Amino acid sequence: MVSAGAVGARAQSVSPIAFDPNNAALPTALVITADGTALSSDGSTASSLAVALPRGTRVDTAARSVLCSRAQAARGTCPLDSRIGFGRFVVAVDDYLPDGRTELTWSLDAYLGSPAQRGDVASVVLAATLLGADSVATLLEPALGTGVPRTATTVGRLVRRRSGAYGYELRFPALPAALQVAAPATAAPARLELSLSAVRRTRQNFIRRYRIRTPSGYEVRRIRDHRLVGHELLRTPRSCSGSWPYELTVGFPGGVQRSAGRLPCLKALSV
Repeated sequence: MVSAGAVGARAQSVSPIAFDPNNAALPTALVITADGTALSSDGSTASSLAVALPRGTRVDTAARSVLCSRAQAARGTCPLDSRIGFGRFVVAVDDYLPDGRTELTWSLDAYLGSPAQRGDVASVVLAATLLGADSVATLLEPALGTGVPRTATTVGRLVRRRSGAYGYELRFPALPAALQVAAPATAAPARLELSLSAVRRTRQNFIRRYRIRTPSGYEVRRIRDHRLVGHELLRTPRSCSGSWPYELTVGFPGGVQRSAGRLPCLKALSV
């Protein structure tokens, strides 16, 4: 197991977690950008990944009109209306030929799903699709002697943390796609990019009451009206003192790497 101190010494130079925008009290997108430094350790490939968000972050699952069910996630048929993001996952393949090196890329679509376990807030379904699948089958698979997954699905849990500096945690039990190769070839994750956000407006009806003077006295008139209510999947904490904390946990067969950092933030925009 790698200690937290050792992780800090080898962490990627650019923060793997960001809010965009990063003003306080605004709807935002969670942006994850983890490179090979964060996703590999001493020749081992990451087996899981979790992101802890600062306390005060707000989550509203009503930002999507429907959720992807467990059955739909298993079949890879999440409804379009449950989509909340996109990204890509890159795996570097080395030594499949003398001095042979290439990268395989899966595009990612993210969907908001029903809770995977009792007590969870929701799930996040990542559907991965291999880019250039025909070329991979023709040029790469014969050299690797193995098949490359065209599609894959990973379901992460969005859970609420009851105490401490972090309010929510997004836990993926596996990376978006897995590639097993035979020696001397090697395959290692090179980059994971993911952006998650969603906004939905719903109509809320109500009655306005006005006290009107009439020849026979005062009476109350009722007039039907409505307002639009915004539902944002993610909203930044209400206050900012220069930065918010985050934690990235990457699991490996031999243990975990935890790296804590700070997200730069700006004060709320004045109205």
